Formats: sequence, structure tokens, C-alpha cells
Amino acid sequence: MEKDKEEKTDEWLNTFNSKASVKYNNKEYRITVNELKSIYSPMNYWHHRTDPSSWLCEALVNFARRKFTKKIPRKEVILLCAGLLNITPEKLESSLDWNANYMAWHDGGTPEDYHAWLKEE
Repeated sequence: MEKDKEEKTDEWLNTFNSKASVKYNNKEYRITVNELKSIYSPMNYWHHRTDPSSWLCEALVNFARRKFTKKIPRKEVILLCAGLLNITPEKLESSLDWNANYMAWHDGGTPEDYHAWLKEE
């Protein structure tokens, strides 16, 4: 049973573009495969290689936001996460918005209450 879980985790990790990185102020930033393991959950799944679930998008952005707070701007974090997820930044933003709207509808409140990281206006 433990081997099945390990195989599923490896398959899940291999779906990411682990070479993704961003440069900001002449420094390269990335999220390692070992760090990605910390957000592994059956809820954070892939539909396929270029279609992560909104839960996975949210979990990754939340992780990256905590890791890079005060180091790189939101825009760069979104670029990095989108690269890891094999999607465009626009698709990632749309997924975050969808998830926030769904949670507001499902649990009450406003989308702002649930958004992983609102855009800076």
C-alpha cells in the first residue's frame, strides 16, 4: 500500500514543470520538488498535464506566497507558479478567481474572503 502512495506522489510530482523559475533583481527563484511534496493531497490533483485543479492552483500559490513574501512581487510569484503548472499566468489567475467564487457561493461570504492572493490594484 505504501508503494502505491509513493508511486502516485511521484506521478503527481512529475507532472510539474520542475525547471520553472523566475529572475528578479538578478536572482533566480524556484520551488523545489521536495517543497512541492508539502502540498501533495488528493484534493490538489491534475486533470491532465496542462490542466491543474483549482485546488492545486490555490495550494501552490498559497505556498509560494508564504515562501517569497518580501522577496519577489506577486506578479513574479504568479509567473513562477504558472510555469510550474504548465499554464499561462492568465489561466492561473482565472483558476484562483473561480475557486474564490465557488467557495463564496458554497460557504457564504465574498470571493475576497477566499481568494488565495488578490491582484494588486
